[in-house]
Amino acid sequence: MIRIRPGRSWRLNPAYLGELRALSGARAKGYTGAEILDVLGIEVDGVDIAAGVGEARVLLAVEELAQALLRLGQGEPAAQATIGPGPTELVLEARGSDLLLTLVTLAPPARVLAAGLLVDAHKMRAATVHAARGMLLDLLAISPALSDARLARKLGEMTALLARRGEARQRRWPARESQPAALVCNEARKPEKLQIRLPPETTARLRSASEVRLAPLAPHLGQGSVTLLRTGAPGLTWEGPVFLFLRNLLGEAERLIEAWETGEREHTLQFGSHALRWDLTGDEVRAVGWKKPFRLPPLRLAKLSAGAAQLYADEALRAGGDELSADLRDQAQALLRHCTDLESGDLKRAPAAVSAPPAREPLPKRALLSHGRVRKLVYRRAWSAPLPGALRALAPAGGPILLELAGELAALDSGSGETLWRVPASPGAVLRGGELVYAEPGDALVRIDAASGEVRWKRRLRGALHPARLWALAGGVLRALPGEGLARVGDDGALTFRARLPGGEPELVAAAGSVIVAALRSGLLAGVDPADGRVLWRRKLRASALAAAGARVLALSRGWLSCLDPESGKPAWEAPMPYDAHSLLVHDSAAFLLAGDGVLSVGLPDGTARPALHEPWVQVLAAEEDGALIATGAGGAAMRLDGPRRWSLPAHGAEPARAALVQRGIVVVQRAGTELHNAADGVLLATLPAARAAATGSDFSCVLLGEREVSLHRLATHLSLL
Repeated sequence: MIRIRPGRSWRLNPAYLGELRALSGARAKGYTGAEILDVLGIEVDGVDIAAGVGEARVLLAVEELAQALLRLGQGEPAAQATIGPGPTELVLEARGSDLLLTLVTLAPPARVLAAGLLVDAHKMRAATVHAARGMLLDLLAISPALSDARLARKLGEMTALLARRGEARQRRWPARESQPAALVCNEARKPEKLQIRLPPETTARLRSASEVRLAPLAPHLGQGSVTLLRTGAPGLTWEGPVFLFLRNLLGEAERLIEAWETGEREHTLQFGSHALRWDLTGDEVRAVGWKKPFRLPPLRLAKLSAGAAQLYADEALRAGGDELSADLRDQAQALLRHCTDLESGDLKRAPAAVSAPPAREPLPKRALLSHGRVRKLVYRRAWSAPLPGALRALAPAGGPILLELAGELAALDSGSGETLWRVPASPGAVLRGGELVYAEPGDALVRIDAASGEVRWKRRLRGALHPARLWALAGGVLRALPGEGLARVGDDGALTFRARLPGGEPELVAAAGSVIVAALRSGLLAGVDPADGRVLWRRKLRASALAAAGARVLALSRGWLSCLDPESGKPAWEAPMPYDAHSLLVHDSAAFLLAGDGVLSVGLPDGTARPALHEPWVQVLAAEEDGALIATGAGGAAMRLDGPRRWSLPAHGAEPARAALVQRGIVVVQRAGTELHNAADGVLLATLPAARAAATGSDFSCVLLGEREVSLHRLATHLSLL
């Protein structure tokens, strides 16, 4: 006897009831039921095999189960339905007039919850029809507006088909017999090896996977064994579905490597039902049944595990595409790459960085300095320190002052100006929150804690040449490889990809959506997959500037501004531009550029040209997100280009143009001195000493770079009019 019993507590949930009763019109018609969570019981001879699985999207689970039974009725040899979180999968295989049920959870640790249950196919269909009709009646009783919903119509149609359709003749599966297989993974002259044995039925399932596309888990439910063999010790064997074991073993091996990297003294790895207990200080392992501990470095065991998983995945993929096998192979290859990195020394990580926390992103944008009109800022000089040759200053929130010099990076204490640390580095470091990523003079990338100078990780890119241009991306950093292409390194130091690009390294990079758009030296524009470095598309376009604009990318070339779809590289629109157009900047739903006689702008939605500003003195544009757009020229000339109230500052001298700093309603421009102006109306708020360059902190402190010294000026107070 079999019963399908969807949970009914959802009918008493006030949130669900309120939402269902409020549905009407188009919302009711498009309702999917995905928000309703409850348990789904499957009773076989009075025993609920799904007990403890947890709440699922119960409407969708019943719909999937009905769909699976319809497919079996159409002659498919196997089908499956997701009935719980994890996911938890119910695999149904046709056995004449019966069905063989197997319930599997893929949540770690992946395991079989119930297997070998033979039920009458007709009774299974009847139970599913009863459950689906009951849920449909409950829905309509709560919200009659759902009678025209696609979900209600679909459930009604499937239950009608299940109730009247006769059983089709199922194909025999697996249709062909096969020979047993033995897969062995070992390293030359090493005493350990992993051995996988697959009996004929299991190999037949794997090689017939293409016949059960609608039940991707079914080919992997065959029995087998995995044995860890070590010279001088009895083998440790596990028996069951090999796929599930290898999936769990990869996770266990990853945790073992993490424990080894973090400097833990002990760790236990679960090898099926066997517990392997490591003494990580001496790389020795013990197991029940072994008379003495044996030396087995964690990296070696992890590589054996990954190699065995890859052998199994390759065996399964011989029959064609299989998403589960492909995922297992990808996970195994990632673990192998990581172990190889650690063995070769290409990746060195500090214990505190494992697993390396994501780089802290900058804090959310803070409010303006005052709700009123700021009229005066009073600064006090906190300290100055001799440091000739500083090229650039960075002031992370709440951290030290970071200074970039010709061949090194230095950190000065923001309170006293004392040097905290110095490291050799190439120019172009990338600041991400409280951490810094930079290229060493050799071929390594380094991530360092800005406050302490502690190295989080060091990643070697063998043969990488200089200059090493860096670009920050979500979840990692891109590094240009001169003469080769591009590499991406994740926040944990893992090498995501190292790709050779046509024409060598990119000159410009912009990330939009899920694609990296790169302007190459060969005059091509290419879309690069951030996951593996594959070139997705390329088009002939020599870009002089790139900028992300929402989900699209703007590319400026000689005579044209193109708005491209990053997924395909096809232009959404193109706008003609003067040949000398430059300095592309995206601000407030428009793209701004400089040309010989002033400032040009076009709207982002369709590239429509906006009125040009005839200001031939403008040489640099700068803007703050949701803030002011400021143009600057030689001699400290400046002008606000947006907003209801525009203002300008005349040139004062013949100094070359430098970009303004715009932060929270304050504009910093270099004139006779370092001047701070109100972005709203241009009123002069404070004047600091002249400097070659400046940087502002989140607390409005100013770092000034002079010819031979660095100084910090702190905001003491301010005057505002309400």
